[in-house]
Amino acid sequence: MKIDAKTLEMIRALSDAPGASGFEEEVVAAARKYVEGIGEIKEDFLHNLYIYRSENTGGKPVIMLDAHADEVGFIVQAIKPNGTLRFLTLGGWNKNAMVSSKVLVRNAKGEYVPGIIASKPVHHMSAAEKANPSLEVSDMVIDVGAVSAQDAVENYHLRIGEPVVPATKFAYDEAHGVMFGKAFDCRIGCAVILEVLRRMQGKMLSCDVAAVLSAQEEIGTRGCRVTVNRVAPDIAVVLEGCPADDTFAEPYFIQTALKKGPMLRHIDVSAICAPRYQRWALELAREKGIPVQEAVRSGGGNNASVFQTSLLGAPSIVVGVPVRYAHSCNCMTTAQDFEASVQLVCALLENITPEMIAAL
Repeated sequence: MKIDAKTLEMIRALSDAPGASGFEEEVVAAARKYVEGIGEIKEDFLHNLYIYRSENTGGKPVIMLDAHADEVGFIVQAIKPNGTLRFLTLGGWNKNAMVSSKVLVRNAKGEYVPGIIASKPVHHMSAAEKANPSLEVSDMVIDVGAVSAQDAVENYHLRIGEPVVPATKFAYDEAHGVMFGKAFDCRIGCAVILEVLRRMQGKMLSCDVAAVLSAQEEIGTRGCRVTVNRVAPDIAVVLEGCPADDTFAEPYFIQTALKKGPMLRHIDVSAICAPRYQRWALELAREKGIPVQEAVRSGGGNNASVFQTSLLGAPSIVVGVPVRYAHSCNCMTTAQDFEASVQLVCALLENITPEMIAAL
């Protein structure tokens, strides 16, 4: 399917922006360009971004839209004498997919230095190492090409405590509607929110809307713990980039496939999504002819748990855009699923009423 140039450019800007957990400033800066004129914009010290619609009147229940702006990344822990970097992960990574990945390391000047996640080459492994090739993060380094610690500091301006992100750049296969890039968990969810706000501009709703791009979800839903207290929502829609399972699960067990619409999960290890709200949203999608999937997950977690357990508790559901190879340096998602997710969130905003919320 087609996706308009402005929307595609927004998705590109959000995906390409470096924003490991705790270092979301550049993502927020990219997002701000696409919400000018939509409403009041605020930002807190964690770099949570709040967008309040101009059409909000006050005195109504508040619907909060949430998507996290951070991505899984790394942080420089130490500089070795040979100039390579020890690092830690920020968020959950598949270690098997890390080695040989290109990355960008922020230096003391705020510039991004290209590097590679490296391990001992097979040519130099012992027989025992070859027999047991499983690696830990402590077995890896980031190599930027420096030849000594002095070189790394003086010529590359590297220092500890700086973030590292994948060097992947966004690309779009227009013929097949497939988007390639990094950080679709959850920049594609951020893009859905911004597109929804644009399409809903000027429309009066039964409830007020506060949209938030939250920080530090990947390291324990930290940003959302602040935003929920600030917004105090009555009901919430959490956008996510959900790991697709259609390339490895048995056919009967596929619950998050590309080009089948957003996935609404009933449960994961962090939350049981509000059951009556969940069923209502699924039925609404079917009434509107919006393709949708549903899932029961034994893993994963998201900001929905924060809404349910903060303040007086707010019913929440998760609208997940399917993403293949989430939490890796190279992800895939589709224009078709993006569009279906936008349509579903617009429908939710148009149909959630104070009476509906009270009935939950």
